[in-house]
Amino acid sequence: MQRIGLRPDCVTLVAVLNACSNLGKLELGKWVHAYIDKNQIKADGFVGNALVDMYAKCGSVEQAFGVFQGMQCKDVFSYTAMIVGFAMNGEAERALDIFAEMPMVGIKPDEVTFVGVLSACSHAGMVEEGWRHFEDMSRVYNLEPQTEHYGCMVDLLGRAGLISEVEVFIANMPIEPDAFVWGALLGACSIHGKVELGEAVMKKLVAIEPVRDGAYILMSNIYSSANRWKDALKLRKAMKERKMKKTPGCSLIEINGVVHEFRKGDKSHPRNEELRKVLGEMAICLQNHGHFPTSNFIT
Repeated sequence: MQRIGLRPDCVTLVAVLNACSNLGKLELGKWVHAYIDKNQIKADGFVGNALVDMYAKCGSVEQAFGVFQGMQCKDVFSYTAMIVGFAMNGEAERALDIFAEMPMVGIKPDEVTFVGVLSACSHAGMVEEGWRHFEDMSRVYNLEPQTEHYGCMVDLLGRAGLISEVEVFIANMPIEPDAFVWGALLGACSIHGKVELGEAVMKKLVAIEPVRDGAYILMSNIYSSANRWKDALKLRKAMKERKMKKTPGCSLIEINGVVHEFRKGDKSHPRNEELRKVLGEMAICLQNHGHFPTSNFIT
């Protein structure tokens, strides 16, 4: 666009920032932010919200918060983007602080806001806080919880080891549990070694999503943790027979403003040999201190 003399408008900038968010392209997102500042484009409304979302999803939560604080006209989308950003980056207390600010400025949270709030409570183990916010949805804000909110509550209770409470909670749901809800419960079974319950949940998941690999992998790990190697092997074979391929693991880390991406089996990083040497040394050091990996963390 710039080469042919076209000036991008706010819609174009938001689209580019959303692409940066989805791809984890922090440096490109920063370049767009610099373009916005250089051309004195007001970083409010959709543009400001897109910047907050981009920085948060790329792991630069402080830069997201900086943009958020600088916005003169914040709306429910601004607050939601910041709450979700803090939640996904392990900043539960700050996410809840931002949420508490909303009624003070006259902004009513929506359903997406509560997904961020409940996720923050889940990852921080705030069971009572999570229950209170879940109940406030309908009691205070007249919002009907959807499957995403029920899934967050299952995740919250499951992580805390409250498996019996989870089963009662799901049984009393006014809507049909979907893959998100059952997946959260299967994750709890994996954390707490609940083999029999895991088997029942897996059947539910496979009935809903027969071609997804996640349920097979999680259940295989549950079997492995219980030393039921034959059952774990059966699931792996079933995956092969159904021609299901495990989605390669991916991790991102930002160092000195540069985001590095690593995928399972990928050796394309320019410092691959050096990285593998350091990882090997770390593994030996951990073993010397009595730590050995368990199958809970092997996928």
